[in-house]
Amino acid sequence: MFTCYICKTSHPNSYSICRHLKFHHGLYPGKYLRLNCAESGCSSVFGTYSGFKKHLVKVHVNEVRSSSSDLNEGRKGNEGHSELHSGCDTEVPHTYENDLESGDLENQCSSETAINLNDMCGSLVAQLQAKMVSHSTVQAVVEAIEELVDDIQTKTKETILSNVPSELSETVERCCRSVENPLTKFNTEAKRQRYYGDKWKIVQPVEHVLGVRFDVRRDKKTGMYSQVPVTDKFIYVPVLKTIQSMFSNKEILEAFKHTKGKTDGFYEDIGDGEYVKSNRLFGFELYYDDFETANPLGSKKGIHKLGCMYFILRNLPPKFNSVLMNIQLLLLFHTDDIKKYSFDAILKPLLDDLKCLETDGVHTPVSDNPIKGSVVQITGDNLALHSLFGFVESFSATYCCRFCLADRDAFQRIFSEDQPGIVLRSKELNSQHISSLRENPQLSSSFGLKRECLFNTLTYYHTCDNFAVDIMHDILEGIAQYELKLVYQHLIDTKKISVTDLFERIHAFNYGYLERKKRPSALKMDDSKHLGLNASQAWCLLRNTPLIFGDLFENTCSVWHVLLLLLQIVYIVFSPRLTDGMISYLKHLIADHHSLFKMTFPTKRLIPKHHFLVHYPRCLRQIGPLLHVWCMRFEAKHNFFKCSVKNFKNVTKTLVKAHQSHMAFYWETFNLV
Repeated sequence: MFTCYICKTSHPNSYSICRHLKFHHGLYPGKYLRLNCAESGCSSVFGTYSGFKKHLVKVHVNEVRSSSSDLNEGRKGNEGHSELHSGCDTEVPHTYENDLESGDLENQCSSETAINLNDMCGSLVAQLQAKMVSHSTVQAVVEAIEELVDDIQTKTKETILSNVPSELSETVERCCRSVENPLTKFNTEAKRQRYYGDKWKIVQPVEHVLGVRFDVRRDKKTGMYSQVPVTDKFIYVPVLKTIQSMFSNKEILEAFKHTKGKTDGFYEDIGDGEYVKSNRLFGFELYYDDFETANPLGSKKGIHKLGCMYFILRNLPPKFNSVLMNIQLLLLFHTDDIKKYSFDAILKPLLDDLKCLETDGVHTPVSDNPIKGSVVQITGDNLALHSLFGFVESFSATYCCRFCLADRDAFQRIFSEDQPGIVLRSKELNSQHISSLRENPQLSSSFGLKRECLFNTLTYYHTCDNFAVDIMHDILEGIAQYELKLVYQHLIDTKKISVTDLFERIHAFNYGYLERKKRPSALKMDDSKHLGLNASQAWCLLRNTPLIFGDLFENTCSVWHVLLLLLQIVYIVFSPRLTDGMISYLKHLIADHHSLFKMTFPTKRLIPKHHFLVHYPRCLRQIGPLLHVWCMRFEAKHNFFKCSVKNFKNVTKTLVKAHQSHMAFYWETFNLV
């Protein structure tokens, strides 16, 4: 006899216990299925029923007559059916009359079993869609399986009727009619979406119309090309409904209720920063970026470029927010529509919901009363934030910093916010600039500001209080590669190493097992300001450069000290836990680094990202570790949309629906750990 690890009932064979776990405990196959072996002295855990059954038959063979009899009994299902209801250790002889007269067969066709069957089928279909299978393929698979199940049911019914007495035919007919084909509820896309909404509270996207344009299309009947009106649309996933959907998950609810409070003397999360004076129940962090859905090097580059906006709840632990399934989609639109219709038209439905959240709140299981919240920070790369906030989008402009009014020449001499002559942007100053721009739009070059941001209409948020900076783009894809190239060029110019030997050292260095996939590829030693590496490769190379080339530098070499100062800055900036002393030390390190850089490389200019580094100490004090607001995890979310594109017909709606179906499967079995 095999024992169920949940209810401790006994079952005569592996088929019976697997059937019991599926239909009585609802443990149908899924990503996080875990089946424990309850036999004495065994602690094995399995993720599939096939592995679980093989283990029971092969390892615990003494508890069954033989593996062959186990399979035969499983096919017959007689002893398993008896054990399922009796829970005893003795075998009871089975006949059709016993089962039918006692009503066991009708009990087997209970509503509970039907619900579990529906859940299993729903999980199967959602898993197909989560694996980015196209809608047409999913539809074909569901229809084929539905037809197969119908044939099996019909054949089974005919076989039973031919082997039971005629007086039991009516009972058999009634039981067969009560067993509905579970795939019938999933044979159309509308039925699947309705099931996901009812079962997993998946939020359905809303399509908004921006305007109408004319495009050239080919008539399929005549083959002639003509101009036809085309509606420009964008997709919005309602944020209030998304919040309610999130808190229907028990693990998210528990994580939210047990949110860690502020840590005295340390900066570990945004709640420890000066910007968050009191923990609001909801603190949103938004992210905006553009990405290519077509080949970025092909002829369709830019045509199908999409803009997206995600959000996370900053009240949840950082470990929780790093899970891609917790990064929620808000907006998906064509990037070209921004130029034609402006950001305000696209952001309007989101801003309406956020204002409602600030004033009226939203009902969740957290509290009996509606809880309120607002945007805490908005993150993204520099270009994305400047375009969203209304600042100039050219970093060769005179005033290209969103934190202060220093010009590009001042970047070369101002290395701290404490220096005289630096003017920080504020709400009052921003309002004055907006008023001046309304009177004279040509003044944008004098302020570095082109327009007002719609997010400034919120009660608890203003762009001048946005301290989120992206250390991935600023440091790993900017400053680090720029300075590493100067260091390598110095070694080559001083004849300490050749280009070939430099590449060979980098390639032959043992980076260790954990960083074997991050080792840098071929470097670009041209006139550009970067090495052609991604963020992970640049981070790996920066940390290991002193080990690779340290023997070629003298202790008094200023180039060597510039590199070491940069490393100290990076280690503090990337730290997940900081103190006031570390932040004060960082401010002096940045000033020393910039001063030494100008002395060591007098012909080279500090790039704008060097200047953004000057504002990092203030940002750290305001919102805590910058590691929690960088773009790395958000950009990983883009991969789903890039891999899901099958065609470009109404691509925004297609991708959002695929994303919501993707969320349906993973949220149903979401695991915080």
